[in-house]
Amino acid sequence: MGIEKCVGLERIAMGKLSFPFDEKALIPDLLKAVPQSRIVLDRYGLRGCGGPLGPVETLGFFAKAHDVPLSRLLDELRHACSQPDAEAAPVPNAEESTDVIYRPFFKAGIAVVLSLGAVWGAYLLLRIAFAGKFDAVDLHEINAHGHAQIFGWVGLFVMGFAYQAFPRFKHTSLAWPRLAFVSWGLMLTGVIGRAAFEPWVAAAPWTRVPALTGSVFEVIAIAVFAGIILRTWQKAGKGLAVYDYFILSALFWFVVQAVFDAAYFAATAWTTERAALLDLVAGWQGSLRELQIHGFALMMILGVSQRIFPYFYGLPASSSGRAVTALICLNVAVVGESSGLVLMHYAGHAWAGLWDASALLLAGTVVTLVRGWHVFSPTKEADRSLKFLRAAYVWLFISLGMLVLLPVYQYGLLGWLAPGSASASIGFSHAYYGAIRHAITVGFISLMIVGVAAKVVPTLSGVDVRALSKLWAPFVLLNTGCALRVVGQTATDFTDNAFPWAGVSGVLEVSGLALWGVHLWLIMAGRARNRSAVASSSQVLPGRPLVARHLVGDVLNHYPYLLETFLSFGFQPLANPLFRRTVARFVTIEQACRHVDVDVDLLLESLNGVIAKQTGARLPLPVLSAN
Repeated sequence: MGIEKCVGLERIAMGKLSFPFDEKALIPDLLKAVPQSRIVLDRYGLRGCGGPLGPVETLGFFAKAHDVPLSRLLDELRHACSQPDAEAAPVPNAEESTDVIYRPFFKAGIAVVLSLGAVWGAYLLLRIAFAGKFDAVDLHEINAHGHAQIFGWVGLFVMGFAYQAFPRFKHTSLAWPRLAFVSWGLMLTGVIGRAAFEPWVAAAPWTRVPALTGSVFEVIAIAVFAGIILRTWQKAGKGLAVYDYFILSALFWFVVQAVFDAAYFAATAWTTERAALLDLVAGWQGSLRELQIHGFALMMILGVSQRIFPYFYGLPASSSGRAVTALICLNVAVVGESSGLVLMHYAGHAWAGLWDASALLLAGTVVTLVRGWHVFSPTKEADRSLKFLRAAYVWLFISLGMLVLLPVYQYGLLGWLAPGSASASIGFSHAYYGAIRHAITVGFISLMIVGVAAKVVPTLSGVDVRALSKLWAPFVLLNTGCALRVVGQTATDFTDNAFPWAGVSGVLEVSGLALWGVHLWLIMAGRARNRSAVASSSQVLPGRPLVARHLVGDVLNHYPYLLETFLSFGFQPLANPLFRRTVARFVTIEQACRHVDVDVDLLLESLNGVIAKQTGARLPLPVLSAN
């Protein structure tokens, strides 16, 4: 970096123009102007994210997202700028570093959900709808679909996000990166083996072994994943934040449910008598689902939410005391729900009270915890992802509300309105309970995955999220499909005419996931489609007057001859071509005038006068400091 350039930037640091050290500065522009700044940003977790020039985000957002005091970050950047002879940090090749480790996991998750997961589930649902009964499909078919969703959809996305984000949150590097890629291969192989072979275990007994082998691969992959994350935290040498304990709990339940799932599959796959099989399902499957959904997925999302809502969107941080209490209550509730279902089946219905109390504890704890986050309040930072996250929490509350009201529905509403239904006669509504599960798995978990991925993938790929689709089509399709499924499936207790509505819901959900999945895949492949037809409010348009909100760099790109006018008003840094290509790109005319104490109306009048003289066109009014 030359002396002249450093002197110019030092003037900036002293207040002439605040570009490199202003919280609104974009990281790509900073790295172009001050290559040494990469050393500072890498120290706090940049390390190749977003490609050679980093993600299209401001320094202020970077500081919040990486939990760095903004004043400290700016001071260290100023110091880096004052070292003209310092060597810039090497620009990483993103295709060869762990900075894109999330991509194989996310791509595999998309592939699974659009094949063995949601697509297979939609197919099964259509069969149920045409037959008009839920037992139209085999138990092992349903469980294979559910397994692909939990391990292939949720599991792969959780692993990819954790490997990518957690080291950066802790300002360290990922431990054992090669082993992390091995865990991807083991997990994906296991998911494919288990979900592809499980549907056939009753008709073709030889498929039991490859399906069980797939489960063993998954257990190993999840154990490796947990070990890598724990070692990464240990390597960082930092204390754990409150949200970290939620994630640790989720890791524990992730491992436990994987072992439980493998053992449960082996028991059901090698059981040939129907009565014994139904006994196993009634006694253990509900308990397994509680561990998977409330123990692993819910706990993980609540932990991650406490990290992203205040740091990414500027919402209030969670109270530490409330969060610790909630963590204890949630783990007690998960144990109570899981054990209560087993005890109810094998030790008598008197144990139903344990399950009821645990469900109430779970719902009350989640509502109390999330209420303190003010998820639905106005945010400092908002983008296309926020609507997915907010809708997800609406579905979580719906699911928990339905869960708490299960006894009321089963022994009150159902007996009153449909006393002759199968659900009323056996004392349990599979339709209602399945609707509860769908509200939390698709409405909450899937919408959270879609929203978080829509936020982080463009950032990690160096794509300006403002230029991308708002994803309204996937949002509407997913929420409409989920609503049809929850309402339609519940309504099947009262009328067979509701089955077609439940069947259509799967098609809508798959369509939404497909639109989102293709969009995300294109971003990761470097072929993102920008909304070129949308003009920025600060865009310079031919035949229109310059106003205060226009960016200096854009003005000079359109009207290079205006450089002399800017220089005559005292904007001497613009004489430097590098300055014009970097700093001027995002400084507005109004901001520039404020820094050098120039009357903005006078400058605009002169600039527009020169344009009119050069082009021979009469510019429409107003031409001064309109914004």
